[in-house]
Amino acid sequence: MFIKRQRRKIINIYREYRRSFWVLVGATFIDRLGGSLLFPFFGLYITRKFNVGMTEVGILFLLFSLSAFVGNFLGGALTDRIGRKTMLIFGLLASSFSTLLMGFVESLEVFYVLALVSGIFTDVAGPAHQAMVADLLPEDKRAEGFGILRVAFNLAVTIGPAIGGFLAAQSYLLLFVTDAIISTLTATIVFLFIRETKPA
Repeated sequence: MFIKRQRRKIINIYREYRRSFWVLVGATFIDRLGGSLLFPFFGLYITRKFNVGMTEVGILFLLFSLSAFVGNFLGGALTDRIGRKTMLIFGLLASSFSTLLMGFVESLEVFYVLALVSGIFTDVAGPAHQAMVADLLPEDKRAEGFGILRVAFNLAVTIGPAIGGFLAAQSYLLLFVTDAIISTLTATIVFLFIRETKPA
């Protein structure tokens, strides 16, 4: 009986939202899964790959913080100009390519540059993502809708590192390749199944 009630509740929640919203939730989960399987292993990767210490790891994460700020600023400025969907796809594909390159470089300095570029491209789509959610949902559903997205995000962040640990045990390069593939897959989903939501 309990299971039946929960199942009915889930079905009712699903029906309250547009299909495009659930596609965006799925895309968010997939994309965050890719990022969370790679991000926790950056520090370990550069200490082993480039034989450096924790100072260099700290510099790397400082660059990621700076890139997040720059990416969000640029994304906010461009989202209304060129559209939510376009920004999402651009950010996903650009971050996919730059992240993939990170797995092949042999210089820490070049790795730093690519980390900065990849971080900017990853976060440049953030404002477009938020705006698209707001566009897809009526005002009285936005708080709950953003809550659903947060659940998908947290679930991906919980699962991702375990998958990343398995891949890292095989090859660190697999982490970069897998994240790039996942970002490309997410961009494809957005391109095929989500319409532009920017108001005319």
